[in-house]
Amino acid sequence: MKTKIDELAIFGGLPEFPQPVHVGRPNTGNREAFLARVNQVLDAGYLTNNGPKVLELEERLADLLQVKHVVAVCNGTLALELLIRAMGLVGEVILPSLTFVATAHALSMLGITPVFCDVDPVTHNLDARQVERSITSQTTGILGVHLWGRACAVEELEALARQYKLALLFDAAHAFSCSQNGRMLGNFAMLKYSVSTPRSFFTRWKGVL
Repeated sequence: MKTKIDELAIFGGLPEFPQPVHVGRPNTGNREAFLARVNQVLDAGYLTNNGPKVLELEERLADLLQVKHVVAVCNGTLALELLIRAMGLVGEVILPSLTFVATAHALSMLGITPVFCDVDPVTHNLDARQVERSITSQTTGILGVHLWGRACAVEELEALARQYKLALLFDAAHAFSCSQNGRMLGNFAMLKYSVSTPRSFFTRWKGVL
């Protein structure tokens, strides 16, 4: 176990792996099967606007993730932006300090202030206790991230959203096809508290990022 900073490979120490390990390197799978799909898209003449392959993708993902609807978009940042707009978030939104930068970008590009919150050192996901300490009069929502395929503390975050009348949504891009207790992570409901109704009432959206 390395205990000193100069033992890290980036500072001249011995690397742990013979070849660099890239987090974002794609797994292209069967190239022939992929190119055959591309040719089907070109032959159909649909590159956008509900082409047959997009519709097939959405249908198969909805079945896999056990949700009623899936809307395919070009990337996770845009997916978050659409959810943020749909939920009417403004002011400040709390998110984990350990996440991909796009989680914060989606907020800041819409004029919302990202409030970075400490994560649980064991799960690396939002620490609900720290979230509560980060809530201010400007807070309108909580944006949890299911990091490393591990679910957020969903029940604790739902309780906070209910108590403080906040919207709650999740970035599940890091947890595609992962589940908790038999429930797919992309299947957790998005919550938006309605201040014009009793405290027990929530309007729910089910969505996939």
